[in-house]
Amino acid sequence: MSCTASQAPLRVCFVGQNCLAQAYLRQLSSTDRRLRAFSVSEYARLSPAIRKNIVFVIDQCGLEIPLCECLRQLREDCLNAKFLVMDHEKSREEIVRLLFMGAHGYVPHADVSGTLVRAIFFVAAGHFWVTPEVLHDFLSEVGSVLRKDARARQTTTRREDEILELVRRRLSNREIADLLQIRVSTVKFHLSNILSKLHARNRHDLTDTTSPKLWKMQLQ
Repeated sequence: MSCTASQAPLRVCFVGQNCLAQAYLRQLSSTDRRLRAFSVSEYARLSPAIRKNIVFVIDQCGLEIPLCECLRQLREDCLNAKFLVMDHEKSREEIVRLLFMGAHGYVPHADVSGTLVRAIFFVAAGHFWVTPEVLHDFLSEVGSVLRKDARARQTTTRREDEILELVRRRLSNREIADLLQIRVSTVKFHLSNILSKLHARNRHDLTDTTSPKLWKMQLQ
């Protein structure tokens, strides 16, 4: 990725709990003048109007909130945000799960010194920083989810789609019934059909933001 003097530096925000680790990451980023690094507290002081096109480097080790919640909050707060996750060594399956959560890349702690800067520019350019094997597994899962979702959409009724949307907003059966002016038993009937058509085990599968069935919501 080239950068001329007329271009603004790529902004990188380091998210983590270990102060020494954060200082080390900023030192690494300072070796490339195309990067402008800052902390979460510094990011919070930015005007909402300029909170966009930022690469967040998140150290999952010691993170005080679940990673999926951290990604959700940052994605809602920053337009066109990109996420690079650092952690201890992970399996292919675990890294694929990160991508489903909305991450754009993963760097094991052991590789940070040699690859972090390249990984930052890579995800900023719209690519995934993972091995070809992980990317293949991820795309295979995405294809499977798309096919299942397409089949489900062909069979769900308009009323079921309404109820599914309200379930995903975490409304209770009683709240859905009151809103749609139908019986609670009718809501339960439609919900049973929805679970069957979406191959979901329970209500939690319909609202779990880390579920592959909802991968499209994660990537928006």
